[in-house]
Amino acid sequence: MNHIELGAKGEKLAQEYLKKRGYQILDTNFKCKFGEVDIVATKDGEVSFVEVKTRSQELFGRPAEAVGFVKQRHIYKVAEFYILINHLKDVPISLDVIEVYIFNKSKPRVIHMRNAIIERPYMLRKGARYAHY
Repeated sequence: MNHIELGAKGEKLAQEYLKKRGYQILDTNFKCKFGEVDIVATKDGEVSFVEVKTRSQELFGRPAEAVGFVKQRHIYKVAEFYILINHLKDVPISLDVIEVYIFNKSKPRVIHMRNAIIERPYMLRKGARYAHY
């Protein structure tokens, strides 16, 4: 399995995991000029922007460690844009990471880290004004 197939399988497993826990999937692979977010889901009135990282081995550390500063900024900007175009200004959000481990002959393991990306840019803070895109 190449890395594209591995990533696609991980995203599918992440979606199944979220659905089993009562989330409704709003979008997958949402792209805009600011970047992409793997899953946009909602549960209990909160919108979650989820980055999925999948690994088939543990040689390079935890998958979430691959969500560095640049990727976090892209997720912020994509979330801002999604909020703006979908008129979700007053809806609570979370910026999450889901780690998916797919090892040979073992059951895949999914770890959901809610609010893994804690820092929020100015635009996502409550009461902030939105920029024009």
